[in-house]
Amino acid sequence: MELGPILRAIRRNKARFGLIAVEVALTLAVVANCLALIGDAREKMAQPSGFDDDNIVRVTSTPFDQAFREDGYLQNGLRADLEALRHMPGVRAALSTGFLPWIGGGSSGTFKRPGGQGPELRSQLYPADEGLIDTLGVHLVEGRQFTRDDVERDTQRLKALFASDRPRGQDGMPSEHYMQDVVISKAWCELMFGPGSCLGKMFEDGDRDLYRVIGVLDPFYNPYAWHIEKYALFYAYHSASFEGGSAYLVRTEPGKAASLARTIEDSLTRQNPLRTVKTQLVTEVRHNFFGPQRAIILLMGLVAVLLVVVTGLGIVGVTSFLVTERIRQIGTRRALGARMIDIVRYFLLENWLVTSLGIVAGVGLAIALNLALVSFASSAVLGAPTVVAGAILLWLLGLVSALVPSLRAARTSPAVATRSV
Repeated sequence: MELGPILRAIRRNKARFGLIAVEVALTLAVVANCLALIGDAREKMAQPSGFDDDNIVRVTSTPFDQAFREDGYLQNGLRADLEALRHMPGVRAALSTGFLPWIGGGSSGTFKRPGGQGPELRSQLYPADEGLIDTLGVHLVEGRQFTRDDVERDTQRLKALFASDRPRGQDGMPSEHYMQDVVISKAWCELMFGPGSCLGKMFEDGDRDLYRVIGVLDPFYNPYAWHIEKYALFYAYHSASFEGGSAYLVRTEPGKAASLARTIEDSLTRQNPLRTVKTQLVTEVRHNFFGPQRAIILLMGLVAVLLVVVTGLGIVGVTSFLVTERIRQIGTRRALGARMIDIVRYFLLENWLVTSLGIVAGVGLAIALNLALVSFASSAVLGAPTVVAGAILLWLLGLVSALVPSLRAARTSPAVATRSV
């Protein structure tokens, strides 16, 4: 029975009710996309690396004495560092590597199956030694990891190979090719070869050098461009130079990373004071990496809250104005026997209809805005649950915002109608 008068009232006050509907539509479009961005950021922050991040320390050794220019001195210093780190109380394992979790990048390369078969695939690519599995805290799901002999042999071989430019044929390819044993992530194994075992299988790089799989580790996740977060291969090599120094990852006993970081600096500096030793907790690296995500959550949350508040105040204002404008009709209805609940229901139903129109328009607007953001800004994809949550939020907001003016209208005394005649 009230639907007819409500629709007639909406037609007579198109501008006012249209203002509420437009405001609701815009709010839903923006808030839904804000929620999508917040959800995407939180999902990224909750993504586990698969490593023992809380107990890993990065150690960098940067030489400043010319003695480190001699490769033998440099390599002996690296071995001494590893020996000291691995025998330090509270240390579970240590690794010489250029890999650092949660830095948001690193080194990578492109590879194909032997003979150039299949598509060109990109993977993260890092040197490592025999401490790889124990230091990261991952599982060796098949095969074996590197041995100390593997590392010593391949380090010398690769240094000799790249000591000068490799001879190349007329096609630009090296005249001689080498084969390198590698340990790869399970995701890279499945990407390159599909389901099943990868042990003994080979792939090649752009120079047609071959890489043979001797081990598969899992899990692995390290944020990287090109969406290669789960793809990685490690080769046996002690990476160190005068210009770049050397880097290690050290896995400590649970809860000892922070306390051992300073001890590691002091110990290695005393062992060889001709370089600068610095440490950094992987938890700090991860915290810094997710700084933009935290800023997105804060900013988008603030935008969403402000929009909801402004929309709620707008609904309160317009509804209050309509109540004041129709005070005589309300008093007349009260004089004719309308109950307070009837008046409240009338205004809430009126507001619900207008809000629903805005939500319907807002759903389409939210989808269009999200498509534009995904296309031009690589934004998070808007899911149906997020849109539904935004719609429910605005429905509740509309009802709550209209409730106070509706209650004020319901309290209008029948005497008001008499004074207004």
